[in-house]
Amino acid sequence: MAYPKRVVITGLGAITVLGSSVQQFWEGLLQGRSGIRRITQFDPSDYPCQIAGEIPDFEPEKYMDRKEARRISRSAQASLAAALQAVTDAGLPQTMPEPERSGVIFGTAIGGFERLDEGITVIRTQGLDRLNPFVLPSGIPNLSSFLISRQFQCLGPNSTVTTACATGTQAVGEGADYIRHGKADIVIAGGCEALIRDFSIAGFCAMRALAVNFNSNPEKASRPFDAKREGFIFSEGAAALVLEELEHALRRGARI
Repeated sequence: MAYPKRVVITGLGAITVLGSSVQQFWEGLLQGRSGIRRITQFDPSDYPCQIAGEIPDFEPEKYMDRKEARRISRSAQASLAAALQAVTDAGLPQTMPEPERSGVIFGTAIGGFERLDEGITVIRTQGLDRLNPFVLPSGIPNLSSFLISRQFQCLGPNSTVTTACATGTQAVGEGADYIRHGKADIVIAGGCEALIRDFSIAGFCAMRALAVNFNSNPEKASRPFDAKREGFIFSEGAAALVLEELEHALRRGARI
């Protein structure tokens, strides 16, 4: 068996600030639209930065049971939705035909920290009896990888990357390496983040890392190459790729 194997992309999925599908995302890019707007998930009035990239139309119940959606973090909801889109786009069944040759590597810088924050608030203000038993499981960073592997019965390599802003790129790179070196034929890889909360915005404001002079004109705030650039724009979203070994994709007639 010759190594390294060639890796191709056969499926795409995206939950973004420009729309909750790859098609909506791509159309938004072609139109030059911005997904940056005033924060609605909490009242940002007291913060220097009051804008972020919020997913405008995401309905997790379209992708999972309502009860399950209530038990998991927003980032995990978006991850599973993006993975479902990608697997459908790849023309693969909901259960992988060769589970032990199918892997998952998904990344997040923080994961479901908002669920942990909610739990901390409850335990300190209402007591143990009011604490949701799903608080800790819903906050762990590897929840997305778990949910995706369970959904599609991917019993091969499974990993979670947490390398800050490099997370999604590293996840795709490591997923490709699984295939190159013969550890898997199919890998669902991607990244997610969904943490537009007061403490996250406050933390980056304290670091002076966010744009603060575009609250009244959020669509113009993201300007990394401008002489008047002043910070990055916090955002949320998830994207997934189905990575596949070339010969495996060709044998099943996949669209590459």
